[in-house]
Amino acid sequence: MNRVEARRYLVQTYRRTRNYTETARLWHTSRHLVRKWVRRHQKLGDAGLCDRSRCPHHTPRQTPPEIEQQVLDAREKTGYGRQRLAVYLERQGLHLSLYTIRHILRRLCPPQKRVRRKPLYPAHWVWEVEQPFSLIQTDVKDILDKGAPGTQRTTHLRRQGLPRY
Repeated sequence: MNRVEARRYLVQTYRRTRNYTETARLWHTSRHLVRKWVRRHQKLGDAGLCDRSRCPHHTPRQTPPEIEQQVLDAREKTGYGRQRLAVYLERQGLHLSLYTIRHILRRLCPPQKRVRRKPLYPAHWVWEVEQPFSLIQTDVKDILDKGAPGTQRTTHLRRQGLPRY
């Protein structure tokens, strides 16, 4: 049974009982839902039992299509992201926030493929060499970092010309 048939049976149950509360109890639902489908069926017939679109009928604050097209053209021409695109469009006299540009691009531009970065250390052969000490990695600390040894010791190291590491 699909949704429309279930709603039709719900309306038939209401017609038998003539009571929203009793119908809701039999169907394990709310009185509000029963009332909603009965009223829609009375107004529109079986067509009223179908699902309706939940998108708004009217969006007064949506960016006009002409401005959206300007943003898309600028994006296609320059390839900029939303921050640089906002600066570029502002120089042309079109003031849009970063978030407006982001919404326009998300809604109208397909997602782009990301460029894969090269691995940090691509020489894998070094890790497989069996010779000892073929690859040595050491971490060094700048001794003159004032937080570590203190001011007296760092001034002594500087005056004596000792190495920093």
